[in-house]
Amino acid sequence: MQEFVEEYGKIWGNLPPNWRARGRDLALDILSAGMDATIGFNTYLAKPRIQFLYIHHVFKDEEKQLENLLKILSSKHTFISYSEAWTRLLEGNIDKPYIAFSSDDGLKNNLKAAAILKEYGASACFFVCPAIVGEKDFNKIKAFSADRLHFPPVEFMDWNDVLHLQNTGHEIGSHTMSHINVAKTPHDILLQEIQDSKRILDVKCGNTIHFAYPYGRHFHFSSAGRKMVFAQGFLSCASAERGCHIVPSGGIEDKEQLLIRRDHVILDWPINHISYFLSRNVMKADIKNNFFPEYADSHPDK
Repeated sequence: MQEFVEEYGKIWGNLPPNWRARGRDLALDILSAGMDATIGFNTYLAKPRIQFLYIHHVFKDEEKQLENLLKILSSKHTFISYSEAWTRLLEGNIDKPYIAFSSDDGLKNNLKAAAILKEYGASACFFVCPAIVGEKDFNKIKAFSADRLHFPPVEFMDWNDVLHLQNTGHEIGSHTMSHINVAKTPHDILLQEIQDSKRILDVKCGNTIHFAYPYGRHFHFSSAGRKMVFAQGFLSCASAERGCHIVPSGGIEDKEQLLIRRDHVILDWPINHISYFLSRNVMKADIKNNFFPEYADSHPDK
């Protein structure tokens, strides 16, 4: 029977015990309790910075946790749009703790995430892959989900959904045409992926300026890919490297050197684990972290 996954618990509930993940959870329990008992999360989370958080999905059993997370974060942070966060980085305008949200891949359940975000006065940039938007063939979706996302079959948004997000105050960005690993993709195919995604999104959504490369670690990207992204007209480029942003008082002069760091959040994680990661980001905040690795050493430390 052809069915899409609708609950996150069903994905992992049918898998054998993951002792590595359980060990990680235990370690985070200890680390987060230690931080909270010594200095406390609030001390760190009150510091001026820009923090980008991103998700991939909000399944039915994750909706309440998203509400809980937003409620807690809103007590210490000001939520701003992705574009405002990017602009503040370039201008050096960070006077209090800010959070900007985004989501990758374009799953259908992100429509619910968008609605919940709006309830808390927040918006997000949704990074989509045009090749899968509106796809209805279950076998193609199953193959894409397995090969590109390493996930069971999930329903994706169509173009009406994408436009609905825009019309309700959210932003749309590119995640390449078909969710490729930039570092492993030959030059000609990579150029086509970036060009086609920009062209299609510009036609469907208007001028699209934000880009986030799939998989998100430094080793999933390349200098050639970075040059292509900006040459095709994108104005920002985002990773999935953890960290928050503090910037020099004069801001960042060259936007093509700026690498946006985003912390991935899975909504079945305990809130104290998420708070631990955010607090650790503040502890490790460094001006060099704003830049692609090839530019980091040309900028002063914090």
